[in-house]
Amino acid sequence: MKSTTTYLLYSLMILLISLFAANAIAIVVAPADKSGSDPNIDKVQRLVNVPYSAVAKLPQVPAEKVVKYGLDSQQYYYHWPAQLDDNPEIDDGQRAPVIMIHGGCWLSAFDISHSIAQANGLAQAGHAVYSLEYRRSGETGGGWPITFNDVMLAITAIIEALPESTTTVNLIGHSAGGHLALLAAADIQRHLALLDRSELRFNIVGLAAIVDIKQYALGQNSCQAVTSDFMAGMPDEKIGDYYVANPLNLALTDNALAQITLLQGDADTIVPISQARHANARTIIEPGAGHFDWIHPQSSAFQTLLGVLQ
Repeated sequence: MKSTTTYLLYSLMILLISLFAANAIAIVVAPADKSGSDPNIDKVQRLVNVPYSAVAKLPQVPAEKVVKYGLDSQQYYYHWPAQLDDNPEIDDGQRAPVIMIHGGCWLSAFDISHSIAQANGLAQAGHAVYSLEYRRSGETGGGWPITFNDVMLAITAIIEALPESTTTVNLIGHSAGGHLALLAAADIQRHLALLDRSELRFNIVGLAAIVDIKQYALGQNSCQAVTSDFMAGMPDEKIGDYYVANPLNLALTDNALAQITLLQGDADTIVPISQARHANARTIIEPGAGHFDWIHPQSSAFQTLLGVLQ
């Protein structure tokens, strides 16, 4: 009887370990939450190498406001105000607003919905959040340069909606959204002058960003393989387009840019670590982080993101 019980317990333990490994989530002990929600907690558990399925299961708080910036059904942005009630020690306006550009390989199949949990986490940390949708490759009618034009139109509309007291803005993008955020950074000063908001300074953060789209298009994974759909051809077929659509070719040195940071996990299998380089950016490598850690508010990588926001 004892041996039978021991065998059953051992079998159960093996099953639990297998299920845990299948989800590819590691739990680590990390420093206290940088959102300042509870200064009495010395240590909290954070996730590492988070699968997309874990992000998809997170609860989502709908945006307080949906704003159209164009006539197309995909031309809108969501707005969440900063959740200052959750962080009573944070004064109103102490943390700069965040403009978010979601990823998804530029594909119509991946819309803004998969980034809502990330937006919720940022709002809970005390940031007003503006998350923009845009036309993408495929049925939504995007692709180069339509997608980028949508992004700049949305950013312009958001800037116009910001309080006049705003002096700093965080512009972040994940994966393909990081590619678009870096391109926007190179063009932002011109738009600020047109809007008479030249006093604004932008803190740019690329989260597993595609920095060298020409090199990325030559890869073989599922996201790399659809780069040619976004660009309507391969680098040797669209030489000029790939040049102007490549953040690696652009000098990110305008006065409007306060700082450019590339955050990259060393366990990312979708955007290789070699992408995390630009002459005008600092790079921070997150140990053990995968591609989706940056959009999961309970991950260790998300705390690193909060730490570089202004």
